[in-house]
Amino acid sequence: MLRSAAKGAAGAGHAAKAAIAACVLLFAAACGDKPDAASTDAGQPEAAATQPGTAQGATRQDNSAAASSATPVSAGALDTSTWILQPPFYAGGEEPFWKLDIIDGWFVLRRSGLPEIEAPMVQPARVGGADVFDSPPLKVTIKRGACQTDEGSQGDIHAEVVFDDVNYDGCAVGGQSAAASAEAATVLESLMPIDACLSKLGEPALVTAVYPREEGKTAVALRSKDGSLYECAAESDGKTIAFLDPIEPRSAGTWMTRMRFLRTGVSDATKCADAEEVRGGDKVAGRLLTKACKF
Repeated sequence: MLRSAAKGAAGAGHAAKAAIAACVLLFAAACGDKPDAASTDAGQPEAAATQPGTAQGATRQDNSAAASSATPVSAGALDTSTWILQPPFYAGGEEPFWKLDIIDGWFVLRRSGLPEIEAPMVQPARVGGADVFDSPPLKVTIKRGACQTDEGSQGDIHAEVVFDDVNYDGCAVGGQSAAASAEAATVLESLMPIDACLSKLGEPALVTAVYPREEGKTAVALRSKDGSLYECAAESDGKTIAFLDPIEPRSAGTWMTRMRFLRTGVSDATKCADAEEVRGGDKVAGRLLTKACKF
């Protein structure tokens, strides 16, 4: 208010009026006048929008609050020259299946049928020859050494992720994760139950959905070439089939037809120029067919 009144007085060119206005303002301030609450509140959202992590969504915002001492930054803002594996990189393992990606300066941990866990990417400490990223709620360790990938093959850079006192062991790989879509990511996280269910069905079929069921089971919806729909469920080990039931298409929930994934080795002769190739490392896991693709 003081700056506004002074500016008006100067524009009018009347020094006396300016002095009077200033006196009035000083008197009002002495009487306890306060800035208008509405004008103060109006600036809050803009200020909040500049806080680190708020543009990442509710989950990242919540996790960054838990890790208040860590600030998410891009890999370019970190000194990566001495890292064992320079970003971008990702990691994964099996039993249980898990995958770690780097997205917009955040570590993102995915586990089959469970919510994503996110933590800000920070400068690692070198501990016993390993890079240790201590970023609550995750602790990520990357070191040179033999490891087993999420596909069961061998690697030479070991990765360990600790969350909620549970250790997830696997391999770290340089480059971006091959999952280009949410459906592709879901498929790569669930290849073991997908393969078990396809084997149990015993005929070519598309995977139309993967979703969690009770007691740690993973459900896989399948559609055969004649249009028959099935719901299969694998136990938490991803290998043991709990049930395989036919489903009436008219009674199927919308969650059972979210994709059209064709696993490698199942009807490879099916052609679809617009299909999205789903890769896990250097291997092609299958293709996501568009609605225009015939099966």
